[in-house]
Amino acid sequence: MNHANATPDNFEFVATVNGFAISKGLFELNLQAAIAQGQKDTPQLRDAIKNELINRQLIAQEVVKQGLEQGIDLQDQITQLRQNLYLQAFIEDYLKKNPITNERLREEYDKQKQYLGNGSDSATQYKISQIVLKSESESIAVISRLQSGDSFAKVAKEVSLDAATKSQGGVLGWVSPQQLAPPIADVVGTLGKGAYSKVPIKISDAWVIMRVDDTRSAKIPNFEASKNQLKQAIIQQYLTETLKRLRESSRIVQ
Repeated sequence: MNHANATPDNFEFVATVNGFAISKGLFELNLQAAIAQGQKDTPQLRDAIKNELINRQLIAQEVVKQGLEQGIDLQDQITQLRQNLYLQAFIEDYLKKNPITNERLREEYDKQKQYLGNGSDSATQYKISQIVLKSESESIAVISRLQSGDSFAKVAKEVSLDAATKSQGGVLGWVSPQQLAPPIADVVGTLGKGAYSKVPIKISDAWVIMRVDDTRSAKIPNFEASKNQLKQAIIQQYLTETLKRLRESSRIVQ
């Protein structure tokens, strides 16, 4: 047989399955992932990983044998996987060049505390409902219905485009301001309990009407408990700034 994946003489591998090689690199990748998840590097773990890779190759060969791969958008899947790996490499390079120190985390923590609770140890959370519509004119018409006395829940069930909340009368649940898109967070912060936005809010390709059902005070997690979330916030800020710069210097046609 002439297998494209057959083992060349200078190729390092841990096993072959019907002439197809399982590379040492693939084995090491899976081994390091298992160790990162807390497993100990033992002969038993190595054997388990090797046998799992053999099993995967057996299934892969059976899929090809039955012609099932024809129904897989393989090129798109590979493109997405490559992009995810590139993103991971991009973030790892940033962290290598810009280590996130305890001081940087503390700075971000203090900034978020100021944003959430004006520097105090508690913050306001909002129980909110929403009606999502496809146009500004529809949104204005819905606001007129609400002002005429129709209940928010009734209107949401009838016209909202958001499948996840529509059946619940638009109820989104309890959220903190930082969980909301900035335009929505800005409006929600100005609404009292039971009030809804009198002007539709533009979010991407939709228009949203928000209602504050209730408010409560929630304790802000301490610094030590927040470290991982703070690190992710710093990384996200870097990505947002980078993408803004790249978009401004690129030609994008949609």
